[in-house]
Amino acid sequence: MSEKVTFKAELRTKTGKSANRQLRNQGMVPVVFYSQDGENLILSVNEIEFVKMYRKVGTTRIFSLEVDGKTYDTLIWKVQMDPVRPRPNHIDFLGVSADRPLKIDVPVVTEGNAPGVKLGGRMAIYREKLTVACTAATIPAEIVVNIDSMEVGDTVFVNEIDLGEGASVQFDSNFALVRCAAGRGSAKDDAEGEEGEEATEE
Repeated sequence: MSEKVTFKAELRTKTGKSANRQLRNQGMVPVVFYSQDGENLILSVNEIEFVKMYRKVGTTRIFSLEVDGKTYDTLIWKVQMDPVRPRPNHIDFLGVSADRPLKIDVPVVTEGNAPGVKLGGRMAIYREKLTVACTAATIPAEIVVNIDSMEVGDTVFVNEIDLGEGASVQFDSNFALVRCAAGRGSAKDDAEGEEGEEATEE
């Protein structure tokens, strides 16, 4: 396991559009921290330092947030981007406890080389993220789907994803997650195929 990143934030007393605009002009970003224990803090962080940290930890890795001498196990919960410029406009942090349940969106990635692709097929991933029920101690960094044995036409359904003890994917009905699709056809055809291929078998 990689070492936990420590990141500093400052308490702020002024709120509202004018105060937030002034913060951004100073290279800072307004932040709201709220925890599973009910604590709420109004904070600001250095924009450049936050972007560096965000690239390192993403949204599924816990970091140590340092505020006024106290530290909190924290997740980056939501980043609101500026509508014009590629910079964070507002951030939500979530303070977590190791044994408290939470639901979090986790990215889906594939690993391996599908034989079907070598024969002219192409991989289609129908969900970039899945909602996972877990605790802070069991958050998967990503959901990995191995495609080493997939031929053209093979499909991995969401109910086949096993995250191990302490974490599970949340879904109302079974659906296609990854498919080795035929090389011909449009993205629309793939989407229609995915919508029409909800599995009824368990």
